[in-house]
Amino acid sequence: MSYQDLGEVLCKLNHISDKNLLTSFEHQEDAATYQIDKEKAIVFTVDFITPIVDDPFTFGQIAAANALSDVFAMGGKPLLALNIVCFPADRLTELEEIIKGGLEKVKEAGAILVGGHSIKDREPKYGLAVLGMVHPDRVIRNNNCQEGDLLILTKPLGTGIISTAFKFGEIAQPEVQEAINWMTKLNNISNVILNFTLHSMTDITGFGLLGHLGEMLKGSDLGADIKVEEVPIIKKAIKLARKGIIPGGSKANCEIFSCSVKKEKEIDSAEEMLLYDAQTSGGLLISVSEKDAQQILNLLIAEGFTASKIIGRVRRTGKGEKEIRLI
Repeated sequence: MSYQDLGEVLCKLNHISDKNLLTSFEHQEDAATYQIDKEKAIVFTVDFITPIVDDPFTFGQIAAANALSDVFAMGGKPLLALNIVCFPADRLTELEEIIKGGLEKVKEAGAILVGGHSIKDREPKYGLAVLGMVHPDRVIRNNNCQEGDLLILTKPLGTGIISTAFKFGEIAQPEVQEAINWMTKLNNISNVILNFTLHSMTDITGFGLLGHLGEMLKGSDLGADIKVEEVPIIKKAIKLARKGIIPGGSKANCEIFSCSVKKEKEIDSAEEMLLYDAQTSGGLLISVSEKDAQQILNLLIAEGFTASKIIGRVRRTGKGEKEIRLI
């Protein structure tokens, strides 16, 4: 069973009619949001991963940034976090460093780490359950793109391929550093940006760029044109993809999501695979009106999202057209 199939099963089992539930399983949202009163809604999410780098502290940072991202993707601010730990009992020194790395990112996000839960496991796993807050009228959904919107991506693609290459000894630590810098960067865009009308937003993680873009367009009569040459990519990742170093998750994404994609021009196969690359703590994909796009892009770059690019446009789809066109 794929992750996508699992999500559909959960949707069937969780038809919740509570009027205060603003977002849940139905549209593969990044987090659940529940309205408390006219001014407050809580954002709730959980995520944990296996190690993708050797250094325990850095792994903790990446795992925490990855989990916190789901709250940011809904337009929320994290308040509380709980550790989720699956770990071998004879490696507790490493675990301490992992939790220190996670704590650093929780503090940077302005939240408080308040405990957690652990079990013994042969394969280490670490992440967070995160509770955040957002105004009910400011929840940013992942399925509200508007015709004519421009699409902004805030981080470069390629972390999945680079992590896989490092795992199998194809590259050394210095060559991984650019990817680490992006994976440890929080997606905490400022209130200045959030005060614009962001029609739709999601973070790019396990389903890759085109998989998550497909989620944004699913069930609508909208599609998107993606300018492949504008998509930010970590340069080293293209070289590795050309050597055939591609994680299984990225290959699976291509098999699952390529049926809704049409190539309008010849595209290098390695570059195409990067569009499906499964990311960890990837960037935000934001759908905004054309009139605001350049100003938002400038603000993102000023806030340290220096790889941010306008990568495409939302369009109305015709009968029988593919949802996504690569142009």
